[in-house]
Amino acid sequence: MNRKALKLDAKTLLNAHFKFFLLLFIPVFVLELIGGYMTAPENDYNVAFNATAATPIWTGQQTFGTIVSILSSIIAIGIAFVCIDAMRQKLTYEKPLQKSMTVFDNVDYFLGTILIYIIETIFVFLWMILLIIPGIIKSIAYSQAFYAYRDAVDNGEKISYLDAITRSRKLMDGHKWEYFVMALSFIGWGLLVVVTLGIAAIWVQPYMALSYANFYRELVDEEHAKTLAAADSINQGTQTDANSNPSESNNESDKD
Repeated sequence: MNRKALKLDAKTLLNAHFKFFLLLFIPVFVLELIGGYMTAPENDYNVAFNATAATPIWTGQQTFGTIVSILSSIIAIGIAFVCIDAMRQKLTYEKPLQKSMTVFDNVDYFLGTILIYIIETIFVFLWMILLIIPGIIKSIAYSQAFYAYRDAVDNGEKISYLDAITRSRKLMDGHKWEYFVMALSFIGWGLLVVVTLGIAAIWVQPYMALSYANFYRELVDEEHAKTLAAADSINQGTQTDANSNPSESNNESDKD
């Protein structure tokens, strides 16, 4: 898998439709700002002056900030679905704000996203209890579960949430290192976001989402190619057997 080519395709698409993707990500940006403010360290500093009186307020503020962050993550997953459609050239670049709520358009999308999110979190947490590195490996292995589930739903296929995670794990066989390297390649962009006080995120975040969407597209295309190759191999073997049988029959009849 050519990481540079995947990222270049994502960058080219983003630059061609930057306004669309900027508006597409607006809800996530807003929620991230709210969630970040509600859980900011300076709020903890302010509360410290009157800890007893402020504790109920601080607890509620922390809870609200956590809820906002989770909501942001859920919406971001729906936006990732849109990015996959974009990389598959199945997207019409209109109504970006409406498309940003894709995860709420379908009950299966929403429930699948919530429950897979919970299951993944539990699994990764359990692996993290053992060792950090196995936890990281498993989180990478499960990274395609949302997208695999969404594709199955769109294809009318009945799939459980655990099956989606299993499918992700199989798709990522032999590709976990490539995914990890791609994640590392965005460290510089992350630093740019920090240096610009978050301003660069309006370009970096869509760029990363499109790159990961392109990674998934490539995984699925590769899997389909393997399936077709296996089917062709079986067909060729069947034809070879069919062609060899008449000659054997003729030889037997000649002996008679």
